[in-house]
Amino acid sequence: MKTIDRTYKGVTPLYPMERFCDPASSLFIDIETTGLKKETTTLYLIGCGHYSDQGFVTRLFFADSPDEEYDILRQFEEYSENFTTLIHFNGLKFDIPYLKYKALLYDMDDFTDRFSQIDVYKMCAPLRYLLFPGSMRQKAIESFLEISREDKYGGGELIQVYKDYVAYNHEADLSLLITHNLEDVLGMHRIMPILYYLDLYNVSLSFKGYRLDKYKDLYGDECEEVIFEYITDVFVPKSFIAKTDSMYIKFSSENGRMLIRLPVIHDDMLLFFDNYKDYCYLPEEDTVIPRALAGSLPKNRYQKATRQNCCQKVTGSFLKQPAEIFYPVLKTSYKDKRKYFRFPEDFDEKTAEEFGRKLINVFFTMKHR
Repeated sequence: MKTIDRTYKGVTPLYPMERFCDPASSLFIDIETTGLKKETTTLYLIGCGHYSDQGFVTRLFFADSPDEEYDILRQFEEYSENFTTLIHFNGLKFDIPYLKYKALLYDMDDFTDRFSQIDVYKMCAPLRYLLFPGSMRQKAIESFLEISREDKYGGGELIQVYKDYVAYNHEADLSLLITHNLEDVLGMHRIMPILYYLDLYNVSLSFKGYRLDKYKDLYGDECEEVIFEYITDVFVPKSFIAKTDSMYIKFSSENGRMLIRLPVIHDDMLLFFDNYKDYCYLPEEDTVIPRALAGSLPKNRYQKATRQNCCQKVTGSFLKQPAEIFYPVLKTSYKDKRKYFRFPEDFDEKTAEEFGRKLINVFFTMKHR
């Protein structure tokens, strides 16, 4: 087996990791295997890195052949004894269960149990729809943060490279394997600033105003939108744009300026009354009146109102809202889960900051676009 050591002098944490761990006693890890199924594949590389007085120190434990699987496990176990936290990317799903299984296979103690686990992938999960609608792999985060790497391969692509190395012992194959793992370990240190974007959840905003704008859609029809402007002092390393079907957010990392664009809807909405038992429904007019007034009408003209038809039609311009912020709350139908309000009549600048905050939080809570 081989151990490969490197020190990146002067490298310090790029994010205040004290928020969730002690950086000095934390170890970044990443493993390489010949497949995903732990029962039938081989562990051939364990890479790790940590901060020290010299910088960021990495050590790779490499198995020259499958017969050295136990050796790299034992060496890693001994090396990690002085650390209390393991940091990994999606390691709770793959790396840690894989190491647990292999330790059991060789009658070793389950050394992973003595560590606190920090899964960067899990921590980033709330950013899935804000920043990574396509993929949230580590390389996708590196690409978003404009982090370059020499390695161009995925772990699956390197399985055959490892088999070729075992068979032919070519240095070029070894270099590919080491470079990939090393850059995964170093990459975890480099992507830590992505966690700053979590501070945008329930962020404190300062409302600066709004303006109306007109545009043409894909069909050439003229549409109207409102653009809200907010300022926040939250730091993020890079500007971004995020979209849903009905919202567009643009955030500038330079000045904390956030623009939120919402389409203005010109259509009829419905205001539903909770006290439907106090109303009667007139089918011919498709409207409701108070029960006290219905007594003067023929009985065939009205019926008891229900939750579904006890409403009033409202005409005007409307905006969608993520929660019941502005009143009255309007809907397109009784079963419609979306909520709207009249704009600008029912827009209140005193509540504008909550409105913007709730709109941003949509991205942190949505399960799909």
